[in-house]
Amino acid sequence: MNDYEMITDYYCEECEASSFRLIDHLVNDIQHLASEVVRLRYMLSWRFPGDVGKTIRSEIVSDLNGSYYDYPSYKSFISRYHHGEDPFESDRYCNHLKKLSEGKDSSEFRSLTF
Repeated sequence: MNDYEMITDYYCEECEASSFRLIDHLVNDIQHLASEVVRLRYMLSWRFPGDVGKTIRSEIVSDLNGSYYDYPSYKSFISRYHHGEDPFESDRYCNHLKKLSEGKDSSEFRSLTF
């Protein structure tokens, strides 16, 4: 039996709730950072010559976060905290990133103020 199997055999409701709060906080941090990345990519894209800037703007929201579906704790988290919807794929978050990628102001997930 490995360490992971030993941990999965033990269940603590308080530990799970604490873990879900941590995951929620980390998701929010990633969303804030991704928002700033998109905002900065957009601003920088206009500093490059024609085709380079256009290419950057067309791929502006790519590679912002990883996929966490392979982790059972993340699956449980989205099931309980987000009614089965991945917070990185929610309409609210995707619309926010779309606005930023078009140079429009959207402060919903903003963490920095400049």
